[in-house]
Amino acid sequence: MTDPRYSRYLHPGSVDHLDARFLVHRAAIQDLVAAYSLSYDAGDYDGLGDLFTEDATYAFTPAPEGFPPSVSGRDKIVAAMAALREHNLRTRGGHQRHFVTNTVITRLDGDTAEVRSLMAVAFAHPQDGRQEFTRSGVYADVLARQGSRWRIADRHLWLAELPAPRPADPPVPEETRP
Repeated sequence: MTDPRYSRYLHPGSVDHLDARFLVHRAAIQDLVAAYSLSYDAGDYDGLGDLFTEDATYAFTPAPEGFPPSVSGRDKIVAAMAALREHNLRTRGGHQRHFVTNTVITRLDGDTAEVRSLMAVAFAHPQDGRQEFTRSGVYADVLARQGSRWRIADRHLWLAELPAPRPADPPVPEETRP
């Protein structure tokens, strides 16, 4: 039996929550999620850092080789992600390409949003043009709106070996949305 708290998000095609304001926020949030992968894959660490709140946290379950299980603070997250990218370049001999899809906003409440996305990683090997699929997972994000920008306040990457948790809260009623 389907949990009624999540039914709005389990019935594609519903228009109950798709007013213009929600759609503007959804577009900005999807751009943020995409910009993370593009910035990281390109080694644009200034751009990557700009996507996080100052006090953001980032966790992996399980943590990949070369990355701590959890990092707090924008500068420490960027430093850890830069070290992970460099580690992967040295040990894999290729550039990472993140593919993020199925991005769904599970909660949008004023200045906070919760988002889930599927992620897959491939390595592009410049020597022979080969593409190597390496892993997949689920991003569970909590975003914070700061002024007119959404930023990542908390990101947890659940890798394929483990199930990703369902959103903790039911959808926010229409009258309380931004």
